[in-house]
Amino acid sequence: MFSGEVEKWVVAAFIFGAVSVAMVGAAWAQWLEHKRRSQAMDVIKAAIEAGREPPAIVYEQIKKAGQTKPPWGEVVVFSGLGFGFWVAYANAAPDDKVQFLVVAATMTATALGCLALAITRPDGGGKDDESA
Repeated sequence: MFSGEVEKWVVAAFIFGAVSVAMVGAAWAQWLEHKRRSQAMDVIKAAIEAGREPPAIVYEQIKKAGQTKPPWGEVVVFSGLGFGFWVAYANAAPDDKVQFLVVAATMTATALGCLALAITRPDGGGKDDESA
């Protein structure tokens, strides 16, 4: 469909676009979490200024916001990426194998690290928090 050089640029542009969308999505999620925590703090501040005890549920929401979830999603993503690059390594031309090997090994090591983090969480990392 494309010539060899153009095809490489199309793949690079697609990867750049996918990474950019993921970064924007992560930034958006963090901004929304920040706004949620700021609103909870405003409720607490207003209640204290009015001389009342802030609702307990507001404190629970702030406490939940500080907790991290086990990285099961990252395990799936990096495992899939690693698998894809191992397949690419197996099917690559002999001159291109080293690049695929480096990326496949890196993705596999990252997936194993995330798996270890997810399993060994001190709060029982067996599953994601359903309420978060």
